[in-house]
Amino acid sequence: MHSMSKQKSATPLFLCSDAKFLSVEDEFHCIQFGELLSSSSDHIRPLHRKVNKTYAKFFNNLRGLNTPQSRAPDNLLAIFHHCSIVSRVCIEPISKHPYHPKHTLRLIFTDPIHKECLNIPCIIRISRHEHRIFFNSSLTPEKLICGVCHRKIDTNYGRYSCVKGCNYGVHSKCATRKDGKPEDPYEDISSFIEISEGIIQHFSHQDHHMRLDEKTDRAFHEKNYCQACTLPICDDIIYSCMQCDFIFHKECAQLPRKKHQVTHPHSLSLQVGHQGCALFECKAYLRSSNGFAYLCDEEDCEYMLDVRCASIAEPLDHRCHQHPLFLIFEPRSKQIYSVCHKSRGHRLNCGECGFVACFGCATLPNKLRYKHDEHVLLFSYEEEVNGQYFCEVCEKEANPKNRVYMCHDCNVTLHIKCLLGKDVNIMHGVVIEYPEVDVSILLNDRLIRNICKSCDKLCEHKIVYEVSDFEICSLKCLNFVVLYFTMFA
Repeated sequence: MHSMSKQKSATPLFLCSDAKFLSVEDEFHCIQFGELLSSSSDHIRPLHRKVNKTYAKFFNNLRGLNTPQSRAPDNLLAIFHHCSIVSRVCIEPISKHPYHPKHTLRLIFTDPIHKECLNIPCIIRISRHEHRIFFNSSLTPEKLICGVCHRKIDTNYGRYSCVKGCNYGVHSKCATRKDGKPEDPYEDISSFIEISEGIIQHFSHQDHHMRLDEKTDRAFHEKNYCQACTLPICDDIIYSCMQCDFIFHKECAQLPRKKHQVTHPHSLSLQVGHQGCALFECKAYLRSSNGFAYLCDEEDCEYMLDVRCASIAEPLDHRCHQHPLFLIFEPRSKQIYSVCHKSRGHRLNCGECGFVACFGCATLPNKLRYKHDEHVLLFSYEEEVNGQYFCEVCEKEANPKNRVYMCHDCNVTLHIKCLLGKDVNIMHGVVIEYPEVDVSILLNDRLIRNICKSCDKLCEHKIVYEVSDFEICSLKCLNFVVLYFTMFA
């Protein structure tokens, strides 16, 4: 080791802002270990524990004011070169620091250093990434974009990196904001037990076994829907009950019992107890559902997501846009979405242009079936459209600019509401139990449509709500009816 290096490494060092190193190795050793390897060390000076006379006079003058704010702490230290003021406690060598327990750490001044930065957690779980991330202070030549704010990371400074070796990094400040927390490990519990090959027992349907069905050319039935995500069964691989009509998409049957999700800092647990007897509101898109949900594990936190919104991860490759999408810093701020032209719930922004998508559009299925068409209908969104299109059900204009489902073989076009219904996440064939009244949710497949008893309009949506032998057209109207029964019961 260089003789000067031995001398300097024994005491804290002060690095002049004009210091120039002959190589990256010299700079790395100086900053990391206090070792000086070359003649470029002329700008390195020992940090002498002397009080700058100018600052001493300044503080003496302040003491003369005799105010609590004017009393200079006795342990303040002034440094000649930059006139910085630091505490003696802050420059004491640190032993057994969790980031580097083998050697004693000495303080080197390049820029002002926050004392609280010494106590940031070594390993944390951030909701935006599937793996844990650790604090990394090594100098590396790699170029990284922060996974939270999507700005460039200067690898000359500390940041968080993925423990699994993913090319994923986060600024220290971004990682330790409210959606990052110290590591809270949980046991990865499967949602089902495999009884035999292709036969499972799911935790939500323990009385019967379910069989894997890999056929994708089965006949389409409107009454068949997934119990978890509430979407109709299309040409999908499914698990179906061997004794009743209980059905899952294969990926829904394999949903994890616990997970972290980009919109929330705490872990979430898969819940099924509310199914069939209550509705809940998904906090990501503010829509009601009676399917499966992910509920926050914190005792006083009631954050809940439907399983479709909970499946969104960053970066999201959306079929409507050529660039990856990310959850923005302030998801509650208002902005008109590019596809549906609404402005509610969390939103996903493009990192390269002004495209904005809501969680509702991001979770619509790519393909669906229509009972009067033998082909699959595909989700379509086009910014530039030639010609006119009309919905097969309501016979009104159906512009692909506003999202539609289309059969490219038969030129059949349908509005999303006409195909899926207005209350997309609510399953039919169940009963909602309110304190004063029970509400049956029925498939609206009769030849003659009834009149809603709340708004006096035709019940034209895919499902209807039956209350005391009369029908309600939508969830909005149902809320008024339930309120009436509650007030006058």
